[in-house]
Amino acid sequence: MYRTLRSRKSYRGGILIEFTFSIPVCISLLFFINDHYRFYELQSKLKSSTYLTASMLQQISNNRTNKQITIKDIRNISYAGCLNFFHTTTMFDPYPFGIYYVAHFYYVKRISSDSYQYQKSYGATDRSTSLENMKNVVAGSGDGVSTIRSAQVEAMHPDLICQNDGEERVLIDCNYGKVNWGSEQFNKSKLGFFILNPPNVKSVDGRTNNAFVYQLVITPKPGLFPVKK
Repeated sequence: MYRTLRSRKSYRGGILIEFTFSIPVCISLLFFINDHYRFYELQSKLKSSTYLTASMLQQISNNRTNKQITIKDIRNISYAGCLNFFHTTTMFDPYPFGIYYVAHFYYVKRISSDSYQYQKSYGATDRSTSLENMKNVVAGSGDGVSTIRSAQVEAMHPDLICQNDGEERVLIDCNYGKVNWGSEQFNKSKLGFFILNPPNVKSVDGRTNNAFVYQLVITPKPGLFPVKK
């Protein structure tokens, strides 16, 4: 009888020890599952933003006689495109999520097999912006349109290469950039991560401080591009 009771107590003690060790493992597993869900959720939101941006880009000037996209259009499209994640003004300073939003637009038009017209424009909510003054800049030379070689076009994205002269393509490159200036720094916990830390991802413009990037190449409606200043 004594041996039986002693054996049972030893068995119960072993279960208690195993349970004690399993608790941190279970908690870590829950955190890991949460982080993976959060990671793919943010990727999905950025993908949705990119497709929404493409749709607005194609439709925004439908009711206008002059169909050409303007800087104001780029600003409005970029702002509206990120609202599926940033429901309020959280994409602006002081960046409570530790990230900001950027939508790049790379327009090319084939002149010949090795010559393309090129223009870059973007809408951003970085540190130089606010809700009242969202800065959108068209980059380029002269009137914002320059000429580049086909190798440069392919380096941006292979799907930008056109098959015939006169064809146009636009690469939409949307990013969640990590805040990294002054007292405002990216922190994974602000995005709801416990274990995983989103790696730095390189965008077409060479920036490597992006938490997430999604790219989409479209054929714009005739007359939309280049963007008018």
